[in-house]
Amino acid sequence: MEAGTRSPIEYWRASDTLSQFVTGYHRYNVALPPGMVLRDVFFPSWATVRIAIPESRRWSVRMASRQFDPVPENAFFGPSSYAGYLESHGGTLVGVGILPMGWAALFGGDISRHANRVVPLVAIDPGAAALVRALHEGEEPDAAFDAWLRERLSHGRPVDPRIAQLFALLHDPAIYRIETIAEMLHMTQRTLAAFTRGHFGFTPKLLLRRARFMRALSGVLSQPEDGAALIEAAGYWDRSHFLRDSHLFLGCSVRDFLKRRGPLNQVAMNARAEALGAPV
Repeated sequence: MEAGTRSPIEYWRASDTLSQFVTGYHRYNVALPPGMVLRDVFFPSWATVRIAIPESRRWSVRMASRQFDPVPENAFFGPSSYAGYLESHGGTLVGVGILPMGWAALFGGDISRHANRVVPLVAIDPGAAALVRALHEGEEPDAAFDAWLRERLSHGRPVDPRIAQLFALLHDPAIYRIETIAEMLHMTQRTLAAFTRGHFGFTPKLLLRRARFMRALSGVLSQPEDGAALIEAAGYWDRSHFLRDSHLFLGCSVRDFLKRRGPLNQVAMNARAEALGAPV
């Protein structure tokens, strides 16, 4: 990549057919001098496919006590409740975020088996070779991923409509009680817990905490001068309440996270917000 031709981080929206199933597509392209190591972080997120293009070099990621070193060249990251701290020698990485509705429609099965784990992409799609080949041959990520996902969508897996309902409830700041969600979905709390683990990867309590924390964190990182108000608006009683969740999801305080945070994290947030309309 020649300097000035494009940003090191790019995001694209999925086609209308796929937009309810994926967060969007992305490409990270980082050129580093030999021997230099980039250290940065991925936020807790839904499942993600990440593919290293041939010129990319070995990279690793740590999520809480789990270390994945090296990350497979064609990798599937399950939904995560921990930040992923990465080390890379540079190169090109392309990917797509898979929403819970997308997991059900495109792949199916119990997603909790992959929570906070990284596995080779072949483990969830033995037929992903065409996608990998297209990306290695230079096809743009949005076109390559669209074609791959459309083919998978053509298999016609049924999707429980309650997945989309629950997804919306988790991202509603006014919803903060598990009992409320269970009642709105006409489930017992026990049934709801099994449902969220199978389709979202985690218990409803953890999902609500993660959604609240990411609302607060994205605001604090983007508008630090309004941090206290944004934390309160996200649903926290006080800063110590927010700090407890910071240690849970980031493994440290936000202050320490800012020291560990690499140079691309805010660039990625800004690029994502510009292309997709949301910082994280």
